[in-house]
Amino acid sequence: MKKLFLILVFSSVLSNAQNSELIPFVSASKWGFSDQAGKIMIQPVYDSVGFFNTSSVGVKYLTFAYVYQNKKMGVIDTQNKILLPITYQNIKNIDETLHFIAINEAGKSGLVSNENRVLIPFEYDRIDEVVNFSFVLRKNKKIGLADVNGKIVIPVVYDQIVYIDEDEETKKCRWRVNNEKITQYLYTAIYNNPNDEIYMTVPSVTYKDKAAISYTLDENSKDFEEKIPIRYESNLFLLRKKNLYGFIDAKEKIGFKPKFRELKYFFNSYDFKYGKRHYLFVEENDKKGLVDGNGNILLEAIYNDIKKEYQYLKVINETQLGIFFLTTNKVVFSDFNKIKTSIVLDNNFVMVLVENTEDNSYFYIGENGVIFKN
Repeated sequence: MKKLFLILVFSSVLSNAQNSELIPFVSASKWGFSDQAGKIMIQPVYDSVGFFNTSSVGVKYLTFAYVYQNKKMGVIDTQNKILLPITYQNIKNIDETLHFIAINEAGKSGLVSNENRVLIPFEYDRIDEVVNFSFVLRKNKKIGLADVNGKIVIPVVYDQIVYIDEDEETKKCRWRVNNEKITQYLYTAIYNNPNDEIYMTVPSVTYKDKAAISYTLDENSKDFEEKIPIRYESNLFLLRKKNLYGFIDAKEKIGFKPKFRELKYFFNSYDFKYGKRHYLFVEENDKKGLVDGNGNILLEAIYNDIKKEYQYLKVINETQLGIFFLTTNKVVFSDFNKIKTSIVLDNNFVMVLVENTEDNSYFYIGENGVIFKN
């Protein structure tokens, strides 16, 4: 089951449509879903679950999650309605459709709708999605082709099928097929993506208000005695005065006067919401802390080590491992000793999957500081 869950987790990371309304929540080794605040919305009864994903066809939307029970796989909606029963060996949604390629208990592949209606019967050794919303069907070492509605458009009698192009004369897709008796070209209708005529608007972007700058470098002032360039950063400097250190981004006019005894530049990042952000180490008694580019203390200098990862920092306090979220400046410690991966959901909500290797348990932590488990 551990292997099954890990496959689920890493396949979820690659998805582009993860829904952030419901979060996987674990209790007593069973999985369900909660909202972002940790309130349980779907009771933990499954062996494992995936994040909710959204697939669309035109104006129709399907929000669904894969769930696992007794080493079998099914699909539920946000109300915990079973869309596909938990009887399949494997299920895969087809992008921009409401259909799923599934493998049944006998190891045969078929195509089913989100209502568990069989579109292609479970009699094939394998089904693969290809161009033009079509499916290659494999059976008894022969292959054919079905369209997006499950209709067989090239019979399963060939050794090879190769997509050639969209034929300009017939306005159809052209395929080259062959077996031991024949090689020829066959044509199938072009399936128009129902999303082609749907236009999406991009929300307006809010940029950081540069009028709120806390400190502007003045070369003629006595705010510093020395301006120390930061390696590989042409506009960034540490400022020194009476053995205290500050920081300046000369280009962005961001910084703070010298006030820390130990200061080291860490890294910077940029996003549309906050603009450019700087992070610097402060040190006291061989312990590390963190401040931002305006001198605000983000982490007190009590940590043995701070390491940068994607969307978060790994912080170590003695022997305890924690997570500092760059998006919210929240630090979280709990009963985990290994960080597996970070995940960004559809509204940029950041999740981190962690593990307690002592009991082989997994759970998620959100950027809001919520630990999604009992």
